[in-house]
Amino acid sequence: MMGNSMYLNIIPEERLALIPEEYWQKHEFCFHLHDQLLHLLKQYEESGAHSIVENAFHEAARGKEKELEDLDILQFMKTNNLIWPYKHHILSHTILGLTSDLLNFLYESLRCFEKRKFSVAFSLLRKPLKEHLLFLSWIIAYEDDFISRFEENNHISFNGIFKKEKIDIFDKAIKKLHLKEAFDAETIWSIIYSKTHSNGFEPTWQRATHLTTSRGDLLKTEDYSFNFIFESPWDDQYYDFVYWKLPLVLLFLTQILFECFNRIHPTNKKTISYNIITAMGAYEAIFLDGRANAIRKSLQNQLGDLLSCVQCDEKFKINKANAADFFLTERVNCRNCGITSQFPLYWILAKANISFIETE
Repeated sequence: MMGNSMYLNIIPEERLALIPEEYWQKHEFCFHLHDQLLHLLKQYEESGAHSIVENAFHEAARGKEKELEDLDILQFMKTNNLIWPYKHHILSHTILGLTSDLLNFLYESLRCFEKRKFSVAFSLLRKPLKEHLLFLSWIIAYEDDFISRFEENNHISFNGIFKKEKIDIFDKAIKKLHLKEAFDAETIWSIIYSKTHSNGFEPTWQRATHLTTSRGDLLKTEDYSFNFIFESPWDDQYYDFVYWKLPLVLLFLTQILFECFNRIHPTNKKTISYNIITAMGAYEAIFLDGRANAIRKSLQNQLGDLLSCVQCDEKFKINKANAADFFLTERVNCRNCGITSQFPLYWILAKANISFIETE
C-alpha cells in the first residue's frame, strides 16, 4: 500500500493501475458489495440450510433406499400438500444458484473494467442486472407466483414481462426491504431496461453485445463502424458512465439478496444491520454531497467519546474524506499523532444495539 488517499485497500492496488484515480474508491466500493455477498453465499452454502428437506427425506428413507430410489421429492411434497418444505426446497436451491451465477458474472465484469475491456465488461454485466436481479426481486415480491411459473413451462411463463410488470415487481420487493426509502422502482427500471434513457444501461448493453444496432437514436450504429470495435480503450467516458449508476443498482441488489437469504434461514439481525450501515455509510461518503451523509452524522453523535485515537486519545470525526475508509475497512487515521489503527465498528454496533433498520 502506497498511502494514496484514493485507495481503500479492498482489492490489490496494482489492479487499479489502468483506472483513473478518481474512480478507485467507486470501483472498490462495487467490489466490496460483491465480496460481501460472496461471503454470505458461502456461509449459507456451508450451513446446509438448502439441504434440510432433502436430508430429512434421506433420513426417513434409511434402509428403504431401493424402494424410494425413483421417488421425485418435489412431486411427493406437492401431492401430499407439504407446502413449507416444498417451497423451502425450491427457493433455497434457486436463490443460491442464482446468486452464485450472478456473482460469477459480476466479478468478471468488474475485472474487465479494471483492464479497460469495456465491451466485454458491459456484456457480462447485462445478465446479472437484467435477469438475475428481476428473478430474485420476484421471489420477494410474489413468492407463490414465482414458484408457479418456475414449476413448468418456465421458458414461456418468465418471458414477455413488460415494463409495468417489472416496475410492480421491483416496487413490491422494495416495500419488503429494510431500507425501502432508499430505492425507487421506476428509477431502477429506467437504469436497467430503458432503451431511451441516455444514462441507462440497456443501449450500451445492446451495443456491447451486437456489432450493429438500429432501434432508436441511442442504438443506431454509425456508418463505417461497428459498435465498440473502433473506440479507444483509453477513453475514460465509460468509467463516468458506469459509476454514475452501478453502485446504486448493486446496493439495491445487496438488499434484495439479504431478504432472499433470510427466506432460506433467518439471518443474524446485527450482522445485516452492520452490513447495511457500512454499505450505506460508504455510499453516502463516496457518491453523495457531504450534507446528505445522514448515517455518518448519526453515527458520529451516537458513538461520541468512543471516537478517539487509541494512541494519543485525540478525538476524531467521521467526515466525508475518511468515512469510506472507516465504514469499509474499519480504519481510522489520527491527525494528531499520525497513527492508523483499527476501530471495532461491528463489535461496538452489536454491543450498543445501534441499528438503522427495523428489527421486529
